[in-house]
Order: sequence, then C-alpha cells, then structure tokens
Amino acid sequence: MDTGTGDHGNNSKSVVGEIEFQVSQVIGRLEEAVEGRTTVAPPQAPPGTLPTRTDEDIFTQLEALLVEVTQEEGGGILPELNAAASLALVCHAVSVFTSGLERSHLQQLTSRITADTNKWLSQLFRLGDCGVCYHEDQLEGIVRVTRSLLHAKYPHYMQEGYEVLKSKPPVIYSNIASPLGIVQHICRQLGLPLHCVRAVPSTTLFAGHKMDVAALERLVEEDKSAGRLPLIVLADAGMPIAGHVDNLTRLQEVCRNHDLWLHLRGHSLAALALTVPSNSVSLVPPRISDSATLPVSTWLGVPGLPSVTLYNPTGITGASLLLDHPGRRLHALPLWAVLQKMGQGGIQDRIKEAFESSEQLWRRLIKYPCLRMLSQQPGGEGGVITVADVIAKPVNTNLLFEVVASAVVFQFVPEGCQGRVAPYYDKLNSWLGQILQRDAPQVPVELCELEHSGVVLRYCPLEAVSIPTPADTDTFVNCLDQQL
Repeated sequence: MDTGTGDHGNNSKSVVGEIEFQVSQVIGRLEEAVEGRTTVAPPQAPPGTLPTRTDEDIFTQLEALLVEVTQEEGGGILPELNAAASLALVCHAVSVFTSGLERSHLQQLTSRITADTNKWLSQLFRLGDCGVCYHEDQLEGIVRVTRSLLHAKYPHYMQEGYEVLKSKPPVIYSNIASPLGIVQHICRQLGLPLHCVRAVPSTTLFAGHKMDVAALERLVEEDKSAGRLPLIVLADAGMPIAGHVDNLTRLQEVCRNHDLWLHLRGHSLAALALTVPSNSVSLVPPRISDSATLPVSTWLGVPGLPSVTLYNPTGITGASLLLDHPGRRLHALPLWAVLQKMGQGGIQDRIKEAFESSEQLWRRLIKYPCLRMLSQQPGGEGGVITVADVIAKPVNTNLLFEVVASAVVFQFVPEGCQGRVAPYYDKLNSWLGQILQRDAPQVPVELCELEHSGVVLRYCPLEAVSIPTPADTDTFVNCLDQQL
C-alpha cells in the first residue's frame, strides 16, 4: 500500500527548491537596483494608513529605499555574497518555513540539526564534550551562562528571585580595561545591581592592559571574607581593540582554587581551529575555560549566522537546560549548512589566512620608528614562531594564544612618546586613517580610541568579509609609506 511518504519527500524538496529560487531572484533584483543596472523610481511617501500592496509593489518600494540610502551614503551598501553566504541566506528562509511544522516534527528536526552542529563545533575548536547554545546577540551567551550559574549556586533562586541573593551577593569579575557596557548589559538582563561587578585592575600599558591575576585573587579573597559569592570571571583571549590575551594559565589556576567559573571571549579563540589534526579529531586538549563565546559569523565572513557559546555542562548540573532556547525557529540551520559548505579545510584556511595577514602586516609596520605598535606581537616571545609553524607542529593552547595576533593596532607618534599622544597627533592619526581608508581600502582599517594612547588605527582580518592578499598588503604599506 502506498503511504504517500515519497510524495511528502518530493513535496518538501520542491518547496525548499522554490524558496531557494525566490530568495535568489529577490537578492539579484535588489543588487541590480543598487548598482544602477535598473531604473528605480523615487520612494513613495508613506501613506496615512496601512496600505495593501502586491509583492511587486513591495519590492519596488524596497528597491527605491535601498537606492536612496545608497546615494545618501555615497557608496554601495549591499554586502558581497559568496557561495556560503548565499546558502546561509536561503537557510534563513527555510528556517522560517520549518517553524510552521508540527511541534513534534520540528523538535525532531531541531535535534538532528543541532546534534550535528554541536559535534562539528566541539571538534573544530577542540573544546571537548561541550554543551552549545545559539544566540543572535553576541552578549546573550554570557547572560545565559550567568543566569544558569545563579540557579546552580542558589538553589531557591527560581522561587525567591533576587531576595535569595541579598544575604550572599554574587560577584562578577571583569578587567577594568574591558568595555563597561558588557557587564552593564549582564546586570540589566538579570536584574543585578552594578555593585555585583568587581573591576579587576589591569597590568601596565606595555603588557597590553591584561587582567592583573594577582589583584583578581586578592579581590576574590576579600569578597569571600565579606560574605559574598565569587561567581564568574570574564577573561579575554583577544581584547576588543588591541587583541591582547590574558594570562590564561594563571586564571585557570585561580578559578580552580576558588571554584570560579571562567568565561572566555575574543578573536584569538579562532586559532583553536588551526590545531585540529587533519586526519583525526580524537585528541582533545585540556579544557581551557568553562565556557567561551565564538562569533563564528564574523570569523567565517558569512553574515547572519548565530553566535555560539560552548560550555561545560558538568559545571552547572541541573541548570544547563536554561541555556537551551529552541523556540519555534531552527536557529542552527544556516550554521549547519555553512559548516558543511566550507568544510574543515575551508574553515581552517580562512582562519589561517587571517592570522597570517596580521602577522605579515605587523612585520612590515614594525620597521617604521614613527609608528607605535599597540597590539599583541605575533610569534610569541621573540616573535620567531609563525602561524605556519603552529600548523606544522601543534603547540599547547596557551602558547598558541601567544603566537597568533588577532589584530594589528598602530599609531603615528612623536619620537620618544611613551604615554598618550597630544591632541594634535590624534588629528594626524585620524587624517592618516581616512587617507588609508580611501586610497587602500583592500586592507580595511578602522579608527579607534584607547584611553591611555589616543586615536589609533586598527586592522582585524577576522572581521573582514574577504582576507586581503599579500599584494593588497603591499599596496597598503606603499600608501602608508607615502604619507609617513
């Protein structure tokens, strides 16, 4: 007897194929409009009441709005879509389509997709047997981890809420040099007062303002003596601007001794993928932290992928379910597809090229005495180990983070300058950055400000859609040389 299973399967294939076709058609149409290959009428003034429009009218209006914004900004605004990005876009549409499935069917599909994705991520970044949660906002992962820790450390937190915290307030430790907005966001989302945050002093300018681990240990002991509960340490494997990495060996020791949760963030975590043996994924290094947030969308150059937080489920037994928010959307689907599209080799190649690009630019810029280098030096102590060396002969994780540089940050300074530059040099650096952005855009630099240094120029290849080639770097350095 024909059960119709084949018909259902063929129908699903045809629907997915139709979604892919329609998405491709719409994107192609919008690109033609923005690039001026089609004539687009000016956008209509919004009507006083909600109109009823056809698909054609809606897309015509969207074309007009995109063209108008493009003209105002003076350049194209639609990102280039490579094969992986196009696939992710289609998968977003398919994810919306699957949200209409019956709950039991959606749960089964979600379980299959997330199980595969979790396994590949854990293997790729060598983080052992991890739990994984997916989130749109990059900070949502650390919010969920902290919430789960509150439930794990305070058994009656679910029933009594903040009241149960009053007798023994939790403490979150963060480097004073890290963005204040991160811990403020955590406190806002969890309803915690800001006095739950302890700003840990940082080391000197020449050590990259890394977290002072000795100061952290003193603060933890003070908090314990005062009846507070040390909860979590937010550490950096690549600080937001300059890319320096905290002393993870010492941090691991302090957190282990004081039963503290260690959370890592930062672009240097991408280097974990470089040490994966091509013929085996069975060798797993010791766990470097209790949880880590990976902005894989940024690292892979594919917009729209979720951020990922991997965590040790044994550390929050009974509360780890709070980290999983499956909902009615298959959030992991675009990432599931892109990981397979790029493959382990493709992902490793992109990350390798990014770190090599930083390495090459650093070695070119360090030769200029008028430039002050403010980011982590690639190559470890003495700068002698290359990214190629790391891949050929894998090193331990802590040494790996000393070898790679996730960003190159530099600044034009007067001779003998040690501290913050004068306002005049801030203007010179701003001007220099604008010249490079205009004349050598192949190597994208951004202007940032460091409290103790002033205006600086920053290049982070892991944040670039496409990695500059050696020829692009040559063009950039030649342009810079002309200005200096």
